[in-house]
Amino acid sequence: MDTVPRHRIHWQRKCRAIATIALLAVTGGVAAQSLGRDQSNDRKDVGVMEGFPPSPAMRVTKTNAFQPPYMRWAFRHARETSPTAGVRHASTPMTLSERPAAGLDNLQFNVEGQAVKLSDYLRDTHTDGFIVLHKGQIVFERYLDGFGPAQPHIWASMTKSLTGLMAAMLIVDGKFDPEARLATYVPELAGNPFGDATLAQNLDMEVPVAYSPELPPDLGLFGAVGIIPRRAGAPDNIYDFLKTVSTDKGAVTGDYWFYQNGSPEAVAWAMRRISGKSWAELAQETVWSKLAQDDAYIQVDSLGTEMASGGLSTTLRDAARFADAVRRAQAGDADAGIPVQAVRAALRPRGNQAGFAKGRLAAGRPGYAYGDYWYQVNDGDGSVEASGRFGQKIYINPKKELSVVKFSSSPDSAPRGASAEAGKAVAARNGSLESSAAFIAAIRAVYGAIPH
Repeated sequence: MDTVPRHRIHWQRKCRAIATIALLAVTGGVAAQSLGRDQSNDRKDVGVMEGFPPSPAMRVTKTNAFQPPYMRWAFRHARETSPTAGVRHASTPMTLSERPAAGLDNLQFNVEGQAVKLSDYLRDTHTDGFIVLHKGQIVFERYLDGFGPAQPHIWASMTKSLTGLMAAMLIVDGKFDPEARLATYVPELAGNPFGDATLAQNLDMEVPVAYSPELPPDLGLFGAVGIIPRRAGAPDNIYDFLKTVSTDKGAVTGDYWFYQNGSPEAVAWAMRRISGKSWAELAQETVWSKLAQDDAYIQVDSLGTEMASGGLSTTLRDAARFADAVRRAQAGDADAGIPVQAVRAALRPRGNQAGFAKGRLAAGRPGYAYGDYWYQVNDGDGSVEASGRFGQKIYINPKKELSVVKFSSSPDSAPRGASAEAGKAVAARNGSLESSAAFIAAIRAVYGAIPH
């Protein structure tokens, strides 16, 4: 058997030692290793879209893109599964410095009386990326199951919160009247529940709308955009989809709240009309070009109309930049990159807790209100959330100076109701770990463990 000369072994060991010292110098030592490392060793999507070509059984299609194990790849490669519009980044991105806190992977917190370790929570909730900013600095960052810092990931319905913020900017600029009927800006929606409702009602999900059971607010829209197979005779674009709804005759006046995708799409239609710009152009001009390091993109239909209720994809750090810019603007920082007045208008306290409590999203969100497509936590700190299907979350706490983003690929095939009442009947019964309460418990534990 061949042997390696003693001097060569010594030299190899010396090289490895030098490389280790250099790595520690670059990363800032052991503590810095808490940032950005892939902690997974049990990937469940191995083989999906791998090979040249991929095997037929492991190909992502419009039929299986929202199902495991295919969804994880689809959520990271949305522009490879459907047409998209680009949103350009900033010439000078918002700086994100790092102040990593050690030992947080083993941090424990309680969920419904059970002790949960943070690393287990991230794994068991199908997390792809998780980042915590405190005072604008990254204190904790994780990438799991092959996800990486340069990869975009879907926002799903967190996209609504950006749409709502841009609408608030147009209101502050005097281009939108929140008390005007939406049909004032989009005459094609006259006689339609979206058009007959005010802009404010659309922004706060208070429109008494009913969808056809054949075209529910999720799958009907997904088909119109083209991200899932479209039923025969169904609309092939967002504008036509919005015309398929009717007024909910069973809606009870007062305390009415119904979360659905049509309102943000109708508001986005009005935004395009009054600005003369596409959603992507508005997002680039007002937000992304002010803070982002990488381009974003958003899924579009056959007419090039952006899916304003759920089509955005960005990197994890750019989502964190957005969240922190909102936090800073909410706190009055004129250098946040986003207009202070617009952010404060979008996040002003709402009084629709009673209506929200009756809706299908109330579980795990006691005392919440909702406005401009943002969830208001009402915790005394001014905290707000953005939330998207399949486990996408943004949490902003201005008092504690926290901004948190979680990208996930959590299975969710629960049907969405065609009306507010039906929505309650078919509401998904998520496990306790997937709830907003568990998410906030994890954040509170992290906040308690980091140096202040």
